Amino acid sequence: MTKIGTYKPEAYEQALAFRHRGFTYTEIAKICNVSRGTVSNWLKHEPFSKAVAKENTKRANAENKKRIALVNKARNTERKNQYSEALRLAVIEYKNYHTSPLFVAGLMLYESVGDISPNRSIRLSGSETTQHLIFIRFAIKYLGVPKSAIRFWLHLYPDLNEVACMKYWSKKIHISPGQFHKNQVIVGKSQKKTLHFGVGNTVISNTLLKKKLLRWLELVNKDLAK
Repeated sequence: MTKIGTYKPEAYEQALAFRHRGFTYTEIAKICNVSRGTVSNWLKHEPFSKAVAKENTKRANAENKKRIALVNKARNTERKNQYSEALRLAVIEYKNYHTSPLFVAGLMLYESVGDISPNRSIRLSGSETTQHLIFIRFAIKYLGVPKSAIRFWLHLYPDLNEVACMKYWSKKIHISPGQFHKNQVIVGKSQKKTLHFGVGNTVISNTLLKKKLLRWLELVNKDLAK
């Protein structure tokens, strides 16, 4: 038999009644003005209480899934709104920027050696330091990217000195060594002089800016095709 201690029998009976109705220990404790530990002592050995606990857990999980679905839906809607706004602004900005040599050069460089997959980060890959320097200036001026947000890494051959290559690129493109990601080593030996310092990869992890950049490419190609 469950001991009800110094509490009034009415509180215990009330706790039983509310538990039968599916209330949680915390809710019952507040209603009956007793501690949660007391409610647990009263009900933890009641077979029906265990069944209620399982049902409450099942219901809570279902409600949690619904909440997660609603949150994801809201996030997706917000993301779509952000994308739409970014594309709208891209058209306006293009009209203001399209006569700038640096703007056009940055776009043409990216179309030539950049990753144009819509769902990936902005990434420009090439062995010429000038390409990266121009694109970094483009990204800072027109995409509004803080220089500290730009990342860089190298494709290197095994016979190259990684530290020396990093120093070379860092000096040429004015990027701090602290902004370098882990470099990747290619199997084989470098044959071309242009690869003596590896292949550089400038990376900007921003999907929204990638959408804008690709929209600018569409617009500049449309203008050039006229």
